[in-house]
Parts: sequence; C-alpha cells; structure tokens
Amino acid sequence: MISTGEVVVEGIAVAHGRGESLPDLAVASSRRALASPSPVSAVVAATFSNPDRFPSLAVRVASALGLPASTPAFDVQMACSAYPYALYVAGKLAQDTGGKVLLVDGDVQSPFVDGADHATGAIFSDACTASVVSCGREGPGMAGPAKPPRSYFDFLSRADDALRCPGTGPISMDGFAVFSFVATEVSRFLSSFLDGVAACDGSDPRSLPFAPHQANPYMVRRLADELGVADRLMTIPEELKNPGSCSVPMALAMKGRPGRVVVAGFGAGYSASAAVVRLGDGFARKAS
Repeated sequence: MISTGEVVVEGIAVAHGRGESLPDLAVASSRRALASPSPVSAVVAATFSNPDRFPSLAVRVASALGLPASTPAFDVQMACSAYPYALYVAGKLAQDTGGKVLLVDGDVQSPFVDGADHATGAIFSDACTASVVSCGREGPGMAGPAKPPRSYFDFLSRADDALRCPGTGPISMDGFAVFSFVATEVSRFLSSFLDGVAACDGSDPRSLPFAPHQANPYMVRRLADELGVADRLMTIPEELKNPGSCSVPMALAMKGRPGRVVVAGFGAGYSASAAVVRLGDGFARKAS
C-alpha cells in the first residue's frame, strides 16, 4: 500500500457516448469540467481505445483546450482498473507542480465489441469523464503534532487472457473466470487494503462511500456485501451498462458528496486497484 499527500477531486464532468468519437467525448467532458477559468498544470488520460496509436488522447485534449505545449500530457492504460492508477499519477503531478491536473477517463468500446458474442455483445457502453484533481494543503489547524490528511493507494496485476482485447478487437471474456477473480482475489485485495488504511490512520474506511468499477450489478453488490460496505455502495443506473473504468468517476459525479471516499477498479489484465481520496469541499458534479 502507498501513502501519499491527500489527493483531492474538485469536480467531475461526464459525457455519454451517442456515436461520437473518443476525442470528441474527451474534449466535451473536459470543457465542462473546466467551465470556469482554471489553469491546468498537466493532463492525464486513462483509456485503452484511443483511435490513434499517437498522438495520445491527453495530447489531443490539451491541444483542443489551447494549453501550452509545455503542459505535460500523456495516457495511462489499465482498462477497467485505470481510474485509481490515473488518480495516483494525477495527484503526484498536482503535488509536484502545485497546480490542478485534468484527468480524462473514458472509452468508446463499441468498435471493439462483437455483437454476436453473448458474453460481451450487450454489456459494454461508451462514455468519457473529466476530473479536476488537486493536492490537499495543510491548513492552520495542521501545525504542531497533528498529522495532515493522507490518501492511500494499492494495486494488483497479473497477465491472464480471461478478459483481453487484441489491438483491433474484439473484446473477449470468460465470464465465469472473471467473476471468480473478482469474488476471490479482488475481494481479498480490497479487504486487505481497507484493513491497511484503518491501521495506518485509525479511521474506519468501511464507513466511507464506496465507488467501485461497475462491471455488472450482481457482481458489484456481491463484492460490497463481502466487504461489509453494501450500505455505502455507489452505483450508476443499470441502463448505462459497463462503460469501462470511467464508471467509477461517473458514480462519483452522480452521487458523490464532499468528503473522503473509497474508489476501486478491477478486471482486464487481470488487474485491481484501490484508493482513498477526498472529494473537495466545493465538489462539482456535472453529469450529462
């Protein structure tokens, strides 16, 4: 487990796919997230479906927003687990630059789906989110022996072909194997993470809102039950299906409130990720 300076999500905007390209969705959500004047010190994009090998999606977004060429902009690719990974990177950039970081997370998955495949044809959807990320500051009350708030991250990954996507698609999935991975390894991984956070700062992370990747409703509810956080579960409407890793910021945009929150990703890779971060005091939700 990694302990860092507090990572703060100040606001999230969502763009739902209705046939648009991923760059169009990314720019639209980014412009909504930055509706008020807000300098951006870096752009990080989490995606596996950028239509071009290069330029990266982050570079395209930065250019469309008119950001200086000196602005760091790059992509992170961890499929279903990407949001906590990208939050960690964005938080470190915010800390090191002293500015706000734009975190784009989204995928247009429809070109990578075989509609005739009963395991994947009807479960994936297209969407993109843009989060504004900053680093927490020590206030006057933090002087002396008091400890400043911290954020926590943990990650898991190993190669497995049960859920994979070749370069041009289609996505293939062994549903039973993926379900077993989530019910066993991911459940143990997240339980250990929550216990570790409790041991580090004396808090009860199981009392915090829990926003996991929305793989499917039954899997998510069962995972929350296993972790003892069913009453803290944040979900998106079932009709939005599985939009990929951006399902986590989508849930935050729809139901998030200022304060600490647990976020988690899991799936392709295999991989899993978890974080405790804070939604800012003026957390802005801009779900379309």
